[in-house]
Amino acid sequence: MLAVVAGACGGGKVGNSTGTGGGGGLGGSGVPPTNLPIIVKFAADPPVLPMGGGAATLSWNVMNADKISIDQGIGQVSGTSTGVNITSSTIYTLTATNSHGNVTAVTAIGVGQNPSKGTAGRYSAMISPTGGEQFIAPASLRLVGAAYDPFVYNNTPVEGKGGNAMAVQFYVDDTMVLTVAGTDAEFWVFKGFTSGIGAGQHRVWCRAIFATPSEQLDSPPMIINVSDPPTYANTVDLTADVTVDSSGYSLVGTANGRVRLNGHGHKIAATSTSGPLTLQFVDVFDMGNESDTSMSGIDVTTTGTVTIEDSNFDSSNTVSLSLGGSATASIQRNTFRSNMRQPLGQYPYSPTSYPALAIAGASTGSKVLAGNRAAAGWFNFDKVQNWLVGGDTDADSNVLIGVRVGLQFSGSSNVQVRRNYTHHNYYGGWSEGANYELYGSPTMLVEHNVIYGSSWPVRGAGCEFRYNAVLDAGHEWLWPEPNGNIHHNLFVGGSNDVGGIWIRDPYTGVQFYNNTLDGFEGWVAAVELDMGAMSVTSNAFVNVPDGPTIHINGGTLTAADYNAFDNKAGGNYSDGRTPAHDKIGDEKLAMPAMRFFLDESTIWTGQTTVSGVLGLYRMHYTPQAGSTLIDAGDPAGGAGNDIGAVGAGTPNANDKFGLP
Repeated sequence: MLAVVAGACGGGKVGNSTGTGGGGGLGGSGVPPTNLPIIVKFAADPPVLPMGGGAATLSWNVMNADKISIDQGIGQVSGTSTGVNITSSTIYTLTATNSHGNVTAVTAIGVGQNPSKGTAGRYSAMISPTGGEQFIAPASLRLVGAAYDPFVYNNTPVEGKGGNAMAVQFYVDDTMVLTVAGTDAEFWVFKGFTSGIGAGQHRVWCRAIFATPSEQLDSPPMIINVSDPPTYANTVDLTADVTVDSSGYSLVGTANGRVRLNGHGHKIAATSTSGPLTLQFVDVFDMGNESDTSMSGIDVTTTGTVTIEDSNFDSSNTVSLSLGGSATASIQRNTFRSNMRQPLGQYPYSPTSYPALAIAGASTGSKVLAGNRAAAGWFNFDKVQNWLVGGDTDADSNVLIGVRVGLQFSGSSNVQVRRNYTHHNYYGGWSEGANYELYGSPTMLVEHNVIYGSSWPVRGAGCEFRYNAVLDAGHEWLWPEPNGNIHHNLFVGGSNDVGGIWIRDPYTGVQFYNNTLDGFEGWVAAVELDMGAMSVTSNAFVNVPDGPTIHINGGTLTAADYNAFDNKAGGNYSDGRTPAHDKIGDEKLAMPAMRFFLDESTIWTGQTTVSGVLGLYRMHYTPQAGSTLIDAGDPAGGAGNDIGAVGAGTPNANDKFGLP
């Protein structure tokens, strides 16, 4: 688990620091820049106990805190762990405090449960809801869990089945609310809905029931909060579909006087050019056809201004907008809860899956999508222009964590995607996991994002793609498109079963430079060049494979030099070349080979920021004194150009990964 909050540097506090100092503006404290405390880990061992309870240990790793306390009667603590004895399932909240404020993280110990991992690779995992989500009572929940069984062959008994447990039971706290049979699973993904969840803090988890051999495995929980409804300033109940005409449609509340919109299965729609659409401080419930949830709940085509701000979408269908003419848009600080009803399933396209938010239309006006949360379904952009997705501050970050989330673009221009966090919480049971899809959008700028998980975290990068952290690929980290300018990114973890960076089509003009690639889980090759042409310069390859790191299998490697490899044997290019300025040996990074199991509830609630996560990665991958990477990159990159994504030594103007 990881909790990080960004700000300015501090130090001299209690707890463990995982840093060892370093360059690039972090300061000698060895922690990413922040005023607030940083909770790197808060966990329970064991996370489950047998019936009757027993002893367990709570452990933490906290930086930059004056005081650490834990609820449930424990109080203020020091050191890095404490023992507990419990007789019933318990949720614990750790609070780290200093003069600038406090940060919290949660963990839980279940009593009367089984472990989550079992025989021969079997496991049980909860995917939806997203930890840290807030719902309104009585709440409905989208329940998605994974229960993998290697003893059941894939596509058995029919295609799209197999590999799964015999059944999965879903629980809220210790009450079973839904059972899904293995015959209804999509490979090893089980899904359904439940409703009527009352106010309070709840553990949501699943129990997988396996046969041959018989076994039961219980997932770690997602911890959510359900609140009583607020006192609404106005409640609107639809009795028919709303047709938006030239005068537009507007519902406006305030922070202290929200509006509740009950759709009752109806929709807001406009099939021809309409006026402005405004929703501000609105809680939207039951919008769209309940019998056919593939139909949008809001489906508006307009040349007018669209303003959707500070609103929540709950138990509703997709929001679809098509903007023409000179329409402008502000879609900011909204939450698309995991219980939105659009189908999500085996494949990442209709009729199996639909986005939470679908945007189309090439309006010429400026448009911004910032500060939003989504916990199920992606944000889709089709042939759009002049959008800012995210922004320059952490308050602008769009945070997407959950089932089939991501940012997907096609045929788009003049779009900037900046400082967002997307984690497609993906267990491989569904096919074709996608996160960032950037096809046919060469004028995009994608920078300072955390892109975590899925089969392919990034595909179609024919644009400028820089200063991003790309984490945990199911297959490959990134597929370039023609003329992709890919630099100063950190690629960490995943199977990379063909190659971490894969050119599989006859695309040329790809430039790949000043990146750091750490395939510590194992990879076939860091770069797989099957077709097309690319240059590879000033990159740091960490934990390189035994075979060629850069595999040329039909394409053309137009340039390669100033790269660094941490193996001692060489042989890093499949064509046998030995560039004059390459480096081989210990790269002396601060703490390479890291994989964070993020405490994502703190990211969802905004306590952990994109800047904080990138800053922590910068700290770990900063070259230390004596590193062969320092000031050793291609001189064409300017004075002080280092090898890799993170610099030290002489300052370089392009060394911006993980910096505010």
